[in-house]
Amino acid sequence: MHPTALLAHDLVRLLGARRVLDGVSLTAAPGHRIGLIGVRSTERLLVTGRNGAGKSTLLAVLAGHLAASGEVRRRRGLTVGLLAQDTAFGRPERTARATYESALGPERAAAVPLRTLGLLDESAMDRAVGELSVGQRRRLALALLVARPPQLLLLDEPTNHLSPALADELTEALGPGPGAVVVTGHDRRLRARWRGARLALCAPGAHAGRPG
Repeated sequence: MHPTALLAHDLVRLLGARRVLDGVSLTAAPGHRIGLIGVRSTERLLVTGRNGAGKSTLLAVLAGHLAASGEVRRRRGLTVGLLAQDTAFGRPERTARATYESALGPERAAAVPLRTLGLLDESAMDRAVGELSVGQRRRLALALLVARPPQLLLLDEPTNHLSPALADELTEALGPGPGAVVVTGHDRRLRARWRGARLALCAPGAHAGRPG
């Protein structure tokens, strides 16, 4: 049995008067009771659901970026990385290359050069981050996570803005290995090729659960 990286129980998140998460009932491992998210240290979990079901909100709560009632317990010292759908960088005037090197440090950036990841072309690497398209900024954020993988990786629609070939490579890269991965996805290719656990998240007020 692998140690549990994170547990979350009975999460409720309000947006004004609307409940975005409402006592979420799901599980990430067979045998765990409904109502408890248990993500083991090497788990792969694909979260699906219609728009408004709370997928992005759930990832942000698990990452600690949003507060919610209920309980979230992370293993001591757990490193968590989130690829959100809205990507922003604190220094938009810096080039993508300089942003990458600053975030990783010179040694890690040299060990895993940005150009080798195939996520940005050479012309984009030397443009200011603020001038990049939404897709290019997301690919830069993904590059930072790939270059230094956290112990818990949360990816919100990671194949958006990727070519089919890159999307397939990413799906393969999320196969067995160290670290837990939780992904939300509408991408049919991603869902068809997924080999980890799956969870169907319903909108508040509907029944939610884990198929299979």
